[in-house]
Amino acid sequence: MRMTRCSAIFAVVLSAWAAGCGDPPNGAIVYYLDGAGWYSGAGSVAQGLRDAGFKGHFKSYSWSAFLGPAHDHLVTAKSKQVSRGLAKEIAATIRRSPENKVYVMGLSAGTAVILAALEQLPDDVQVEDVVLFSPSVSSRHDLRRAMQRVRRNLYATCSRNDGILPGLVINADGVGGRPAGISGFVLPPGQAATATKAYRRVINLAWRPAYIGYDWTGGHAAVTQSRFVESVIAPRILGREPYPLNRSVTDERRARGAS
Repeated sequence: MRMTRCSAIFAVVLSAWAAGCGDPPNGAIVYYLDGAGWYSGAGSVAQGLRDAGFKGHFKSYSWSAFLGPAHDHLVTAKSKQVSRGLAKEIAATIRRSPENKVYVMGLSAGTAVILAALEQLPDDVQVEDVVLFSPSVSSRHDLRRAMQRVRRNLYATCSRNDGILPGLVINADGVGGRPAGISGFVLPPGQAATATKAYRRVINLAWRPAYIGYDWTGGHAAVTQSRFVESVIAPRILGREPYPLNRSVTDERRARGAS
């Protein structure tokens, strides 16, 4: 059967898209994944980064099956095929232009896709920083494997005022326990040396009343407001020096043990 002209053009465009046609622009690249059934948070995150001086490329990565929030949270977020697609795109981007810094950010169930993708990245591929907004993954999710693919830090926002996460029966990553978006990630049981080392670069950003001034009231999706991204997130990932207010999961555990 002969292909029509339109079909031929579509096939070429589709092939180019699948191959990641063209080199990425010079500088930093941000991949952003929205939450389950949430398709409009990318704009405010991008705006916050721009307002903070980010001049790189911002790409909203669609992972939803568009069958509703429940299906995205319970099924799509756990799909190895979905996370593998993200991992392949990140790896291809870095290998085409290794001088470009790649950052990965996501909201809610999108964070489960991010962690699974990091775990599938090749050994020679690393992203710079990861930002998990209101992660609907388990606070007990073992981050050691994912952190091997992160050159700098992983930031996770959390709030006890979150109106969505307390009602979850199952976390988006399929791991039991309280969602990390409520009280942050915790060290795996046993505190093995490998965990302690990895979690030195895992930083929980807990909601505080002062963040109301940056438009984050503690709500689930409100954490992606542009002013919060500009004032709290961007300085941590765009600066080259260690951020002075960062306190890692390992540091928090050590401080509690000393008190």
